Amino acid sequence: MRNFWIVPGIEANWRRAFAMQGTWGLKSDKRGRLYWAALAPNDVVLFYVSGRIKRVVGYGFIRNKFYQDTPFWPEEIETGKVKWPFKFEFDIEFLLDWDKWKDDGVPIPGGAEFTQTLIIKNLEEAKPIIQKLNPEVPKELLAEAPIRPQPTEEEIPSSDHEGIKKLILEVGKLQGFIVDKEYKMGTERLDAIWKKLEESVPTYVFEVQVGGDLYHAMGKLKHAHDIWNSRIYLVASADVLGSVNQLLAGTFHELKPIFRFIETEKIQSLHKSKRDIYQLEKDLGIIP
Repeated sequence: MRNFWIVPGIEANWRRAFAMQGTWGLKSDKRGRLYWAALAPNDVVLFYVSGRIKRVVGYGFIRNKFYQDTPFWPEEIETGKVKWPFKFEFDIEFLLDWDKWKDDGVPIPGGAEFTQTLIIKNLEEAKPIIQKLNPEVPKELLAEAPIRPQPTEEEIPSSDHEGIKKLILEVGKLQGFIVDKEYKMGTERLDAIWKKLEESVPTYVFEVQVGGDLYHAMGKLKHAHDIWNSRIYLVASADVLGSVNQLLAGTFHELKPIFRFIETEKIQSLHKSKRDIYQLEKDLGIIP
């Protein structure tokens, strides 16, 4: 059974945690040790920002946990002493933009008085918080049982637009990136992006072309490269390549040195290989 945890912390520490691709720490006292021992991969953590915010601003999944005896947080670095050595890492599933934390975050009754390191909630308690924060939350997240680490052999990855986007995002997570779909770029939205830090611009930008306007997709990729210097990728079936090459020889000729075309079948193959390696490492005990 999956546990749901509210994790309270000050704004500065949450910003640090998100910048470090999802790291949190607990004290070495008895309570901290007990909570740390109870945490398990695929548990859901709700990010509660204390102080002036007093809101849940996002949620994610616990990835693993470890002990760290070197300073990490600003207070630890300043004093040279480790105050929160029992660490856990998490993947960010949903996070509000920083400027929306106060207005769009979800308050918790009595939340302003949180003094515990973690607050465990059952599904019925956590569900309305998550749904209010993100009305489009996937149904599988609101299930008691943990999400499986990889598809079974019988499952065939979808080759439609949403299916390919999902594979791209999962590969990004396995690569250790912060990922997002329908990422805002002015008035446009990009299909999928990977970035190294929460506050950084996208390092990798993907447009998935399964039908639709090829010219528009390439225009979005060009703009992403122009404003962010992102690495740009068009993911489509092989029969689109001829049209892509025509555009690269004409309207988008300046993209030719940096543009990358990936066949959808190769994304499916890459995803399967990444998941196989993940499962092998898990079986060997290299990762929890």
